[in-house]
Order: sequence, then structure tokens, then C-alpha cells
Amino acid sequence: MKSKIGIILVFLGSVFLTSEKFVNTENAVKFYFAVFALFVGVIILLFRNRNIKLSVYEITSFSVMKGLYVVGVFQSLYGILQYIGKYPSNHNSFAVTGSFDNPAGFIAVLSLLFPIGIFWCIKSKRLEQRLVFFSVGLILFSIIISGSRTGLLAVIISTISNFIIELQLLSKFKHSKCFKLIVFSTIILLLASLSILYVWKPDSANGRLLIWNVSTEMIKDKPLTGFGYEGFQANYMSYQAQYFKENPHSRFKQLADNVTHPFNEFIKIAVNYGVIGLSLYVLLISIVFWKLFKSKHPQKNILIGMFVSFITISFFSYPLQYAPIWLLLSYLTLVAFPVRLYEKNLPLTIRIPIIGICFLGIILFSFRMNCELEWKDIAVKSLQGHTKQMLPKYEKLYPYLKYNSLFLYNYGAELNVAIQFEKSKILLNECRKKFNDYDLQMLLADNYYHIGDTIEAIRIYQHAENMIPCRFLPLYCQFEIYKKHKNVSNAKEIAHKIVKKQVKVKSTTVESIIENADNYLNKNEKEKE
Repeated sequence: MKSKIGIILVFLGSVFLTSEKFVNTENAVKFYFAVFALFVGVIILLFRNRNIKLSVYEITSFSVMKGLYVVGVFQSLYGILQYIGKYPSNHNSFAVTGSFDNPAGFIAVLSLLFPIGIFWCIKSKRLEQRLVFFSVGLILFSIIISGSRTGLLAVIISTISNFIIELQLLSKFKHSKCFKLIVFSTIILLLASLSILYVWKPDSANGRLLIWNVSTEMIKDKPLTGFGYEGFQANYMSYQAQYFKENPHSRFKQLADNVTHPFNEFIKIAVNYGVIGLSLYVLLISIVFWKLFKSKHPQKNILIGMFVSFITISFFSYPLQYAPIWLLLSYLTLVAFPVRLYEKNLPLTIRIPIIGICFLGIILFSFRMNCELEWKDIAVKSLQGHTKQMLPKYEKLYPYLKYNSLFLYNYGAELNVAIQFEKSKILLNECRKKFNDYDLQMLLADNYYHIGDTIEAIRIYQHAENMIPCRFLPLYCQFEIYKKHKNVSNAKEIAHKIVKKQVKVKSTTVESIIENADNYLNKNEKEKE
């Protein structure tokens, strides 16, 4: 019983915990909580070395699944309360995020838990059935109001798979004359669903097509081993810049933005680790799926539905970025490979090293967590106008957080604010090897300009312009440099581009940039006359 409650509580924490004391407010504390829970759980298990029997079938019982599902119901209620304005969203662009940084984590958790609710509703009776049916409706409603097409598609596909297995439809219709018609109808239904979801948000869908198209070029360049860990976020934006440089009239120009994930886990693995890594990953999930399908677990249809939901979401989102998804996948893997662990009389020569490794892990992650807490504190103080006073603290943290690309970016940006352009340039160039986007390029160009290398500054501004062609600022910065150096012909050329440029989002900044360029052109025309 204690192990069941422990699993539910750990999952609850991994879903709901947030902390303003971390830079990554929504996800960091979830990650640390899950890691510490794992270490502590192993330590407790090994210390209690008498009559321990940990049965996979016990901790993956339906009662545990119900507990996990209830956590999902509370998460959906949280999302609904955000939608009606009772709680703030964690993202400016989305009304519903739950306790995550954006709807991706919220939808991933609800979609994986949805099959549990369907099965529970089928198996329950009377008042319990009504309550569960209502909760299923709540989760479905929260997915709809989040605006996630991926979540809806995952729910549709997992529900179909649930009913196919529960009603044994494959065995019933396999030799039927109607079997081919049923398969064909199902395929048509799925294609129709995809078409409807595309029409629902065509710009978003086209944006993903752009990302997948550019990602394909990355895979072509390093097909076998890929770009390595963090390879996608370090290289993608440069490839996007090259794409728009070669296709200046592309229909995707107005859809381009900063991209840190390809919205497809399979593509990300292919970019980072090549065909070799992708093959191993596909083999792994295929084995897990096959083992679940062949499992004699009484709720195997739920587990298959959850896994199908995960695979569906993986094609259009990034569920592997969230701690509760890793916990749910670990849970499914336990069922796929059922073993009964007997820890009685486990030798000290085995227990002590494992316990030692767990304690070492706790110490190392505690130190890393404290560094991140201190980083958040100095970052907030820097934003409050105390950048120069915080720089020694940034420098002190650098040896411990230099592998964190966001820390390098933040540190480089603060050095730029403190007018330490040379040091900022070095930090940002280091960051670029792990993380590279439009904002980093703009900061880097500003550093080169202020240290007197205007040629490199203009080159980088042009690169940033190609990264996100709908932005006005890279053009305006080039315009200002040419104007300051009295390079009239180049200044006029850039000014013409600014005036003719299509506006994606109206703002006072954009209006001011266009007005300044237009005034410059008019002034030069009058001087000619």
C-alpha cells in the first residue's frame, strides 16, 4: 500500500510543483523532485532489507492507475480555471498551460492519462460511472480549450485502440469480409481528422512543415551520427537562415520564428544522433509496444492506449521534455518487462555501493540545484538594475553552470548591458555551440559593432535577418550603421527594404522603424532636387 501511495505522490509532485526561485519556474523543480524521489526510493528499498517483495503487478494495479488519473483530473481543472481567468497562464501566447511552461506539457500528461478514464468509465457502475464520465468530459474539454490539435489527435487514436483491444475487434473481424472495409474506413477517418486539424490552425501547421523541411536538410548533412547532444538547438536556426537566403520568396517567411525543438521527437533524435540513434530509439519503443501487446496484464488495453498516445504526441510535439512523462514511460516499461524483485538477503557488497551512488547523486544534484537557485537570484537583481554588482557572482557561478546554454546566454546578455562587449562576445560565441537563435545573433552583432568590427556586425545582422525574415530590427540596425558611416547608397537600399517590407504584427516599434526609413528616403530625395 505504501509503495502505491508513494508512486501517486511522486507523480503528483512531478505534475504540479513549481517554484519562482528557479529560472525555469515550471519545469526545474519538477525535474529535481523526480530525481530526488528516485534516489530516496532506492535508498529506502535497500535499507529495508527484510522480506521485501516489490511486485510489478502490485504497483501497476488499477488502483494506482486510478490515482494517477485523479492527478490528471485536477490538472485539467487547473487548466479550465486558467481559461476562465481564475488563475494566470504561464505563457503570454496561450490561455491554458496548467502547471507547465506551455500547453505541450499540459496536453502530454492529460493525453497519456485519458485512456485510464475511458477504461474506468466502462468498468464502473451507477454513481461512480457518472462521476468518471464527467471527469473524462473535463479532461476532453480542457484539451479542446487549450487549442491543441495534437492532444485531440492523441485522444482519438488512443480511444480507438482502447476499444479495439477491449472489444477484441481485430480477432472478430480479421477473417470477416468487412475487415478490409473497416480498415479502409478507419484510415479515411484518421486522414479526415488530420485534414480538419490542419484547417483549424493552418499557419501553425505550415510553420511545422517549414521546421520539418529545414530539419531534413540537417539530417542530410550528418545522416549517420547527427550533430550530437543539443545539436538541434545549436544548429537549426542557422539552417533556417540558409533556407530563407536560398528561398527569399518562400511562403513560409511570415511564419518563421525562433525554434528550439522540431515538434517531433523522432526528427530531433535523427538530427542529434543520426540514423543510428533513431534506429535504436525506434527499436526500443517497438520492443516496449510489442511486450505491452503480448502482456497478460489485466489492464493492458489502458497501457497500450497510453503508449499509443505518447507515440502520437511524439510526432507533433516534445513530450520527452517533461518529468511526469518520463515517470509514466518508466511505469509502462515496468509492465512491458515484468520482474519480481526479491531483496531478501541481498549482500552488503551490492547494497552499500548502490546506496553510496544514490547518496552521491543526491549531493551532486543538490549542488546543481543550489547553483540554479543562486542564478535565479542574481538574474532577478540584474533585471532590477544591479547588473554591475551581480557580474562577480555570475563569474563565480560560471565554472559550475558553463554547460548550461541558457546560463551562458544570460551571462553574455548581462555583460552586454554592462558595456563589457569583448567578454560578452566570447561568452555568446561559446553559447552558440550549444544554443543559437535570433536573439543571440542580435546581441552578438551589437557586441561586434561596439568593439569596432562593423563588417562582422553587418554580416551577423544579415544572418539574423535570414533567420526570421519577418523581423524589422536586423534591417534597421544595418540601416543605422550605414547612416552613421554616411554610406548613403547602402542606407537607401536598406531603407527601401524596410518601407516595402510586409508587417506581420503591428507595433509602435515597427511603425517608428518604417517612419524613420521613410523620412530618410524623403530627405535624400529633397536634397537631390
